[in-house]
Formats: sequence, structure tokens, C-alpha cells
Amino acid sequence: MASDAAHHKPWRTAGVVFGVSLVLGLVLEYFLSLSFHGLVDPEMLHVIGAPLLILGTLIVYLGKLELARCQQPSEPGHATTALVKSGVFKYSRNPLYLGVTLAFMGMAIATDMPWWLFLTLPTMLALHYVLILPEERYLAAKFGEEYRQYRGSVRRWF
Repeated sequence: MASDAAHHKPWRTAGVVFGVSLVLGLVLEYFLSLSFHGLVDPEMLHVIGAPLLILGTLIVYLGKLELARCQQPSEPGHATTALVKSGVFKYSRNPLYLGVTLAFMGMAIATDMPWWLFLTLPTMLALHYVLILPEERYLAAKFGEEYRQYRGSVRRWF
């Protein structure tokens, strides 16, 4: 891992944060099974969840594509050499986290796993404190006024 990076610990990734939520949801489901059935027609779960899953996956794909186009890393532990403000980064400072969150919610709905949906907010809080705030401090220190202007004109999530 590069010393000039927002995150220096290999566990500080969205994959780990969402992985913990996935496992915790499965454990909670094992001890107390919940279902959206009775509230929503089972077919509607797919109608609601699948588009969220697809949209989230598309946002992640477009974000990674834009980072690659700008020759910037999408994996933690690598130095950022330029501020990416194009593509999906024109609309969200964190499109990869936004996309994974939407996909997580879509998966929760489509697979009838209310626990995962309930864990979305705590997962977003973990993303905020464990990943986003350190990244914002890193980018502000590295890019100064350019990052402050970007932060002032583009929302964190959407």
C-alpha cells in the first residue's frame, strides 16, 4: 500500500463494510426470520429490488470506468494523483459507495431479506465514518482549493 493514500489498512474497504452487514443480516435472519410478505406481493419484491440492484451495479461500473479513464485507482491503498470530477463524479462525490448501497438495498428487497434493508442505515454510517471522512480529509489536504470547490458544488451521495 502506498503511504500517500486515504486508507492504509486493508480492511478499510466498502467490500468489508458491506460484507459485515451481509453476514450480520444472515445471522439476524437465522435467529429471527423476517419477511416482506404480507406487506408486499412477492412478485413486487423483484419488480422493486431488481431495478435498484441493476442501477447500483451500473453506477459502480460507470464510476470505475471513469476512474480508469482518468488513470486513477479505484482500489484503496493507492495514491490519487488527480481529482476526478467528470462522468458520474459530476453528480456524486461517492458514486461507488452510492452504487453499492443501492445494489445492497435492491438485493435486500429482491431476496426478501428485511434485515439487510434495516442494516442499510448503519452500513451508510460506517461508510461515512470509516471510509468517506478519511477520504475527504485526504483529498482536501492533497488538492486544497480545487477539492473544496468540488465539494461545494457536488453532493456527497447524489
